[in-house]
Amino acid sequence: MSYVALYRKYRPQNFDEIVGQKAIVTTLKNQLKSGKIAHAYLFCGMRGTGKTSTARVFAKALNCEKGPIENPCNTCASCKAITSGNMMDVIEMDAASNRGIDDIRDLREKVNFAPSEGRYKIYIIDEVHMLTTEAFNALLKTLEEPPKYVIFILATTEPDKLPPTILSRCMRFDFKRITTSEIAERLKKVAQDSEIDVDDKALLQIAAHSQGSVRDALSLLDKAMAFGKGKLAYEDILILLGAVSNEVFYDVSAAVIKGNGTDLLNVVDEVAKQGKDLFRFMDDLLEHFRNLLMVSIGADRSLIDVIDEDYAKLQEISKGYTREKLLSIINVLKDAANDVKWSSQPRIILEAALVKLTLPAFWEKEEGYIARIQQLERQVAALEEQLQNAVKIGCDNTNQSISKSHDAASAKNTLPTDTLVSDGHDLTQKIKKSKDKSESVESVKIDESDKEKADDSKILLRLQEAWPNVLESLGSKRKMTLYSSIKAGGIRPAKIEKNKLYLINDGDAVYEEIILTEKHTIEEIIKQITDIDVTVKGFIVEQDNELPEPSASEELSAALEENDSMADESKAESEEISGEEYGKRVIEFVGEDIVTFKD
Repeated sequence: MSYVALYRKYRPQNFDEIVGQKAIVTTLKNQLKSGKIAHAYLFCGMRGTGKTSTARVFAKALNCEKGPIENPCNTCASCKAITSGNMMDVIEMDAASNRGIDDIRDLREKVNFAPSEGRYKIYIIDEVHMLTTEAFNALLKTLEEPPKYVIFILATTEPDKLPPTILSRCMRFDFKRITTSEIAERLKKVAQDSEIDVDDKALLQIAAHSQGSVRDALSLLDKAMAFGKGKLAYEDILILLGAVSNEVFYDVSAAVIKGNGTDLLNVVDEVAKQGKDLFRFMDDLLEHFRNLLMVSIGADRSLIDVIDEDYAKLQEISKGYTREKLLSIINVLKDAANDVKWSSQPRIILEAALVKLTLPAFWEKEEGYIARIQQLERQVAALEEQLQNAVKIGCDNTNQSISKSHDAASAKNTLPTDTLVSDGHDLTQKIKKSKDKSESVESVKIDESDKEKADDSKILLRLQEAWPNVLESLGSKRKMTLYSSIKAGGIRPAKIEKNKLYLINDGDAVYEEIILTEKHTIEEIIKQITDIDVTVKGFIVEQDNELPEPSASEELSAALEENDSMADESKAESEEISGEEYGKRVIEFVGEDIVTFKD
């Protein structure tokens, strides 16, 4: 007997053998148990997730001699005929090669014939999205109201290509991607049945490479078993897949921490000499640093598809990294992976990216950005606290002034004249407090001005955080000249004044003309990403000998000191007024009828 491939030999024969589709299996079992069978089903999902296998198991459960039953017996004549593909009442149709209207017309004619062997006549149409528009239109009426003994099961990897009229007539089931751990468990069972000495790390590597497809994983396992001759070793799998050992990634992590660019170049050289796929190496390297980030932030263990031994190693390595540093590394590697796609020298791009991770200047720049952002956040928080305190003090002073005015009005009707005259000092204090009220209002106005500056700081902070997304959007829109100029010149937001954006340039001034020519493009993308309307006004020059601009809190302190000085001057003016003027102010404040002046 000829050899049967593993993915055919271990095709699920009942619902319990279907991997990773618990929700779909439970629903179909309940329908079989209750007898509420739909007339049309749509199974959609990526390749190798069990769509056709589930359709066959469902057909066996419907036509089993003991059924309809939750799980087919696989021993009766009907189940055996469906398993071997010889049952006349279960018709599997490939829509990729039978996609025309004539094929559907033939199907419509045969639908009217009752089943000859089983209980139901079942049509399994694979890759149904390949049917032509005319074929779909011809199928509509039959699909909506088939004979009671006919059931349609449509399978596709691209449900978006199906007309809405077809989708609305089917009960849809979306088959999800199978997890790495579920695939590894299935492979382990197959290897044990085949009496193969297996390494758990090798199975996990195969499962990760299959990207959620059980069929792909079984095909790789078939290939590995032929290579290993009865033994499945981790090193053999690395050779077959063109991948590298996890130890290489651990060496890369250690070299980045130490800032040793020579070790990183040696790693790349060794990978190239072994004939490994550099694209796959970059993908795996990104996955490694992603796992380090997950460990660093304390993510759930299920999010990291590695064995316990490797997980412990990741925990140890992550202690040498901060979350911000890991995010910066991932951004650098992501940009390099994108550049490799357009380069004829991928090795150079990879080497340059890895060496960049070891340069002190790069990390000083990255950490400088982070420190500046954190400083701005602290300044904004302090400014908001000062603003709240100033508003509170202003409200308290206003309430006190109103209260004292009411007291003076009641004293006007109750106190004798000589008491008012003898209490001239109290009247002076009241006049001074009324001035304090005006000073509080002026203080609130100053605070409002500082609030505007705080708003500008917040907008600048948002733009700096969204700047990488702006660059990525430029790249996706093929604005490569503008994108390259911004990257080469180190262009970034530096200052915001009333929605006017000023940029800073670390490179040659030649980039400034290119940026200003395309500034409307930058403004539109900033609006799309951050919903902020800004106008690019130009560039500011950063000089080492230039004094730093005062912070928001320092500017507020200077404004308050200036306000105090103005208040002192006003106080001095009030003390220098003449006696006649003073008498007029007293009369205006308490009333002419109750004031008597004595020399």
